[in-house]
Amino acid sequence: MEFRIDHITNDLIDRSQWDEWVKRAQNRRIYATSVFLDIYSPRWEALVIGNGQAFMPLARNRKYGISYLFQPIFVQQLGCFFLKDSCFSTIPLFIEKLSGAFCFADIALNEMNNFNFAGYQPDKIKHPGGNFHPDAFKQNRGVSNDRKKGEYEQMYNYLLKLDKPYDTLAGKYSTGTRRNINKARRLNTELLPYYEPGDIVKLFAGNRGRLYPNIRRINYKRLKSLLERGLSDGFIQIRIARSPGGRLIAAACLLKDFDRYVFYFSANTPEGRNYGAMFLLIDSFIRQYAGTGMLFDFNGSMDPGVARFYRGFGAEKAVYPRVRINRLWYPFNKI
Repeated sequence: MEFRIDHITNDLIDRSQWDEWVKRAQNRRIYATSVFLDIYSPRWEALVIGNGQAFMPLARNRKYGISYLFQPIFVQQLGCFFLKDSCFSTIPLFIEKLSGAFCFADIALNEMNNFNFAGYQPDKIKHPGGNFHPDAFKQNRGVSNDRKKGEYEQMYNYLLKLDKPYDTLAGKYSTGTRRNINKARRLNTELLPYYEPGDIVKLFAGNRGRLYPNIRRINYKRLKSLLERGLSDGFIQIRIARSPGGRLIAAACLLKDFDRYVFYFSANTPEGRNYGAMFLLIDSFIRQYAGTGMLFDFNGSMDPGVARFYRGFGAEKAVYPRVRINRLWYPFNKI
């Protein structure tokens, strides 16, 4: 079967129609909605098959006169979305198409985009760039020696099924997780809803955010805008932890996705860590939504310590691909 993939520029994308496509997709994610894309990548474009049978948002930017694709900070997954299983085979065709339009891309796909790129053997596909092909993909844990041909890496997310009563789910917590939850309760940590996202962003930036120099002021500004929009539209809730003295010591932002709740953003303080406040915050969300049949999405991490923290709640690993393409010329290909 032949598929025609159209490249649609930002000014020609009907936001209402686009969001309807996302809503109908088998692997729908809120990250792909126009609200997220307009805030985190104002110049976004799209690749589309037919009337939304399959589509791929493109987070686009421009630097030194070069257009490129990037993965927006605070957006874990994008990639290809489709209405039917028959469109799954189009994933490498989308990668092929975007590699012809952009010389550089570093993007994350989604959990239903785990196509075997290395084993992909197309019959006859002409590529305008001439030096990239999905069957040349190499699975990497580091940097490929063949950067022109591209590389992909398995990224890890952690998911917990909220399909059982709270007591059953909590019974699978690790000993360390239960100990920290009990510690937070014993220290009379108070949990409250909160409606000032700017405070939470500042709390993160002033603590753990210092470890991430790549997060710039514009990224925090966009995050604040997204949280404000989410509070207004009802897809974000913020919960804070306070010490007995009334000090804000930790906060968690929960994102309502279509079939899951996402541990979207959090901020902690040294005092909050001593109290075990983040353990108590996550436990409170799991308690609230236990038995709903939804997923609790911990938003993933490649950091072993963070992964261990997530697994302590009984979460299981899920995999999604990260794709990098570099056909830039010297010296830009060394940046």
